[in-house]
Amino acid sequence: MTTWTLWIGALLVVGGSVAQLIHQAAAARALWVLAVLAFVATAVGAVIVSGLSLPLLLILVLAIAATVALLALTREPARSAAARRGTQ
Repeated sequence: MTTWTLWIGALLVVGGSVAQLIHQAAAARALWVLAVLAFVATAVGAVIVSGLSLPLLLILVLAIAATVALLALTREPARSAAARRGTQ
């Protein structure tokens, strides 16, 4: 199951990247959140089945970090209070 959830997470990241390229930011973020959940499920499953494996742990940490970085990069910029007052 660990291999399958890693592949599913990878496919979700690719799908999110494609959605981002076609300017569907909301769909991209949703797919990336699902990818993070798949990676977390992989980590939990691996720990339950066989304990911690250093290579698997490193792969999961890098996958989660990369996916979270994609989420952070696509976040809408926060508008300042002055900008909000200016538009009202």
